[in-house]
Amino acid sequence: MIRLHGFRFSAHLHRSHAHSVAACFLAAFLVCGCFSSPEAKKHKFFEQGRQAYQQGKYSEALIYYGRALQIDPRYADAHYQVAQVQMKMGNWSGAFQELLRTVDLKPENWAAQLDLGKLQLAGGKAEDAKSRALLILRGNPNNADAHMLLSDADVALGNLQDGLKEANDAIAIEPNRSLLYLNLGHIQMRMNDPVAAEQSFRKAQTLDPNSAMAHITLGKFYQQQKRWTDSETEFKAAVQAAPKDVPARATLAALYFSQGQEAQAEAVLKDAKEQLSTDPNAYRLLGESYLARGQAAKAKQEFAELTQKYPNDLKVRADYAQLLILGNQLDDAQYQVQEILKKSPQDPDALLLRGQLELRRNQVDPALASLQLGLKGAPDNALGHYQLGMAYKQKGNEQQAESEWRAAVKLRPNLAEAWIALGMSATQKGDWRALQEISDNLRKNVPTAIDGYLFHATARFNQGDAPGAEADLKHLLDVAPNQPAPYVKLGQLRMAQKRYDEAAAYFGQALSHDAGSLEAIRGVVTVELAKNKPADALTFLQDKIKQTPNVAELYKLQGETLLRTSQFTAASAAFSRAVELNHGDVGALVLLGQTQTALNQLDSATSSYQKAIDLSPRDARLLVALGAVYEKSGNWQRAEETYQKALGIRPDEPFAANNLAYLLLEHNGDVTYALSLAQTARKGLPNLPNSADTLGWAYFRNHAYSAAVPLFESAVKATPSNQTYRYHLGLAYRELKDAARAKIELEKAIAVDPKSPTADLARDALRSLSQG
Repeated sequence: MIRLHGFRFSAHLHRSHAHSVAACFLAAFLVCGCFSSPEAKKHKFFEQGRQAYQQGKYSEALIYYGRALQIDPRYADAHYQVAQVQMKMGNWSGAFQELLRTVDLKPENWAAQLDLGKLQLAGGKAEDAKSRALLILRGNPNNADAHMLLSDADVALGNLQDGLKEANDAIAIEPNRSLLYLNLGHIQMRMNDPVAAEQSFRKAQTLDPNSAMAHITLGKFYQQQKRWTDSETEFKAAVQAAPKDVPARATLAALYFSQGQEAQAEAVLKDAKEQLSTDPNAYRLLGESYLARGQAAKAKQEFAELTQKYPNDLKVRADYAQLLILGNQLDDAQYQVQEILKKSPQDPDALLLRGQLELRRNQVDPALASLQLGLKGAPDNALGHYQLGMAYKQKGNEQQAESEWRAAVKLRPNLAEAWIALGMSATQKGDWRALQEISDNLRKNVPTAIDGYLFHATARFNQGDAPGAEADLKHLLDVAPNQPAPYVKLGQLRMAQKRYDEAAAYFGQALSHDAGSLEAIRGVVTVELAKNKPADALTFLQDKIKQTPNVAELYKLQGETLLRTSQFTAASAAFSRAVELNHGDVGALVLLGQTQTALNQLDSATSSYQKAIDLSPRDARLLVALGAVYEKSGNWQRAEETYQKALGIRPDEPFAANNLAYLLLEHNGDVTYALSLAQTARKGLPNLPNSADTLGWAYFRNHAYSAAVPLFESAVKATPSNQTYRYHLGLAYRELKDAARAKIELEKAIAVDPKSPTADLARDALRSLSQG
């Protein structure tokens, strides 16, 4: 057995030293563990975020909270604090998503549940807000704020008596709380009891004399009562009581704006920007006021300066980018969007802006991807749904476009652009009942939008109610007497009634309000053409072009007028100038292509249509037009390929189906497939003789002669002078052994143009008849 001599001695000798070393090692381990453990880091970042938030450094706070969440994505308190920051920065969709995440992780966070309910109520989802309030009250029945939320939700739902009771229940729980009396006063105002409301507002002020909100609420009450001096006094008192309160300053400025005192209003907002320079809601006020008043140039300049001063405020940068897009400064806008995405790659607002930019550049597929991704992060962004609808429209998917526009107006009923898009879609489809419903909603939610009245008048007129349409337009003249639109529509109404002189007078009045109104100019031209005075129409257009020589639409209208009088060479020159001035005008390119085809300039026509297709690659109709040019030039193989592409985009495109079917039948293609295409064409074009002839020819080539005859007869009846239709009918009679009728139709076919190739074919058929 081996002994370890000296072990005891050694251990005993160094016991004291060994103990101190172990203690130091343990202490070092504990210290390192404390500061390097994920849990400790998470709390450290959270605390740094809280400090930045309290100092008003919201962008920094988001960074710290984000680091905490990188360590622990399920850190509910950090999600809640991010929501608070987002609300401070005015990013409501981001706040909403963070609150949802918070209550998913920690349902008993009643403050988060309450904030979520308030956002739902503000977003027009009163039923959801009510459910949220009831959920809180089940877990915390004495929560006065939840009672107040329930009260507000019931009032929004029209349950005023329930709302009043719940407001009083909240006061019974906290009788000395100023905010609850303010809420009660609002309900009393809704119930037309101003005396009780004023008492409640004054009670609130008594309980908290330094409350800006109490002063603001009483000031707004006086404003409704048109007690302007008292209102101003209260708003100034609100600013004095709470100098850092942004709504107090905004409300005072709004009062001055309403009184036409713009200089005083802007002074208040500039003062807010200077004194509260760390508060985004304050330094954005001036720019947002320019936006609200439609002063785009001033707004753009203001947001440009803010972007320089606050480069980390992504909302300011996004607002600036939006203004640049609206001003068609796409490269500058793209730079701003890229800067946002560098800092926040999944920022929903930036993704939606990128989608807008791509849509402006006709990059439809990338735009769809960007807009869909942006809406995934911000599903309640109404403007994003509107833009996605526009992208679907460019893709030719009208149904999906309408679905997105309806989602937009559901989220934001006052989004006029989405209602107008729906109205234009209904107009294009001739769905006048739908248009009337859309116009009613537009007038209700955006009373200042003249399109609501114009749509309503259009719907009424097309449903046979001309007096009703006129009444709408006359009312619009009272509402917007300096706008050209009502005069234009009245002119169009008179045109439909063939009262040309009155129509001309209305179009003239429209031009007196806006000399460049293209609709009014078109109206004057239409009147002259209706009077069979094309020369006068062209002279009028030439004068307009001299006044404004670089307006593409004027040349386009000139070209259309020249086409009406078969002046193809001059029309081609006019359309070429229109395209030169506006490279992206698909309509002008199509008209140019049509004119070049009429002039037999088939290579030029092909080029024009191809440019139009490059701009709108998902428009099957453009491919049909290009296919027709190939067909005319004798290149039937390219024509077939082009029609196939059109059907790949829209399988039920009737003209593509009709033309491809006929080519297959004429060039030994698949006659069964051709029959299927011809049936599709006939379904889409039930009244077109050409589709009847194509389907008849498909039946003929499939040996279904009895089915072919009625279709050929229909085509001949509609167009008796068409040589091909008569030739086909003669052949069908021959196959059915009706020699007499066959002979009549074949002879008539020859008589139409005796020197044509079809006449030669008809003669061959006649010889076959004579030979039995």
